[in-house]
Amino acid sequence: GDVNWNTVNVDTTIRPGIMRAAKMGLVQSHTTDLIFTMEPQVAGEHLYDEFNRGRVLALFRHPIDRVVSKFYYLQTATWEKTYRPEWAELTILEWAQKPSEDENFMVRKLVGKSFGDPVDLHDLIVAKELVRQRVVVGLMSEMEESFKRFNIVLGVDENEERNKKCMDEFFGEKEEVVRKDDENEGHATGQGETVVKKNSNAHPKVVEGTPEWEILAEKNSLDMLLYSYIELLFKEQKDVIYSYASDVRDIYGYNTKNDEEQCCYSS
Repeated sequence: GDVNWNTVNVDTTIRPGIMRAAKMGLVQSHTTDLIFTMEPQVAGEHLYDEFNRGRVLALFRHPIDRVVSKFYYLQTATWEKTYRPEWAELTILEWAQKPSEDENFMVRKLVGKSFGDPVDLHDLIVAKELVRQRVVVGLMSEMEESFKRFNIVLGVDENEERNKKCMDEFFGEKEEVVRKDDENEGHATGQGETVVKKNSNAHPKVVEGTPEWEILAEKNSLDMLLYSYIELLFKEQKDVIYSYASDVRDIYGYNTKNDEEQCCYSS
């Protein structure tokens, strides 16, 4: 594609890369506008300071959808270190009943706890407060709306040809529905058309109320509570973000760039 931005040779998606970036003074150098990470607590603690603050843009996925997708994805993802071909011999119910270190993934990541470390209601309270104070929340179930909000916060003008082309590529590609199949993730059926999702691993869904749903919901009970809170924040932030967009257009024109560094990750 038409790429005209610069990148920094450091991997902020992992802990060692974050520590290397901190040693390099990445944020303090003001060479980077956007940082991606799957370690938000580590990045926040080591990369930023009171003189160099960031704004977090985060995409959150329903906890059940996340773990079910992981179950099917790692059965075939031979390129992943965590490839699990043996899971193909299990039903989702059998897999759900097995012990897992991946429970309450979102709460763990937000408070900086490792897999296997216990998490409790105090961690949930801390995670909720972190999200409330610091995060522009997006939902994977509302992907297009989420990225519209991210664009507003980042000062991206969707009317510019290059940006419009990008949005159309990911959210504007539609085709006629051949058959209705609500059990498969990867196609969202609607009124006579479907939006083809990119980077999607089609698999059967787990329906609320089934034994496997109940087991997974219980194992990820803190994440379930956190996600319900995030859904409320998603609704509450709408007016604030769109009023900000109006102010930007009125004062500066739409295509502006924030002075703060941006920190973006997905859960």
